[in-house]
Amino acid sequence: MKLGLVRHFKVKHKLPGGFLIGHGALVEWFEGYDKADLIINPVDMGGIDWKLCYASSMSRACQTASHIYTGDITFQDELREINVINLLNKKLRLPILIWALLIKRKTLSANVITAEVEKKLDAFLDNVEQNTEKEILIVSHGFIMMLLQKKLTSRGFTGQKFINPANGKVYLFEKN
Repeated sequence: MKLGLVRHFKVKHKLPGGFLIGHGALVEWFEGYDKADLIINPVDMGGIDWKLCYASSMSRACQTASHIYTGDITFQDELREINVINLLNKKLRLPILIWALLIKRKTLSANVITAEVEKKLDAFLDNVEQNTEKEILIVSHGFIMMLLQKKLTSRGFTGQKFINPANGKVYLFEKN
């Protein structure tokens, strides 16, 4: 079985202005990010004739999948980006870099949201592994790809390791 993990194309969205921003401005910025245009680039599909494509139901992943895959695409909520913003302190005003570090830390730490996402990803991968098609493309988001990489490795898949996956690049994972 061959699984190709792809992070959505890079998003055209400027960082928020000002040095310190509040939680509300951060939420607004992410809402704009979710609706922003993408920077479309050619993608090396590795010479593989992908038979199925699953994609996150978020707009940027849907658009990326539609650009790189010509067949029917199955959109999956399980592949959506994790949103931990509401777990952060709403009273703080911080530089965007500090907000980004807090979001990353909260996403990587054990919490109810991440635990639920991991459970859903396990069920998703159970279904993928039972599929009769053996060349499957999965278009999602950076942190979800990190979780998928970890889960695929624990299931006996081998493939390209990444810490921060590049946008619009296929990472191949295989299992005999």
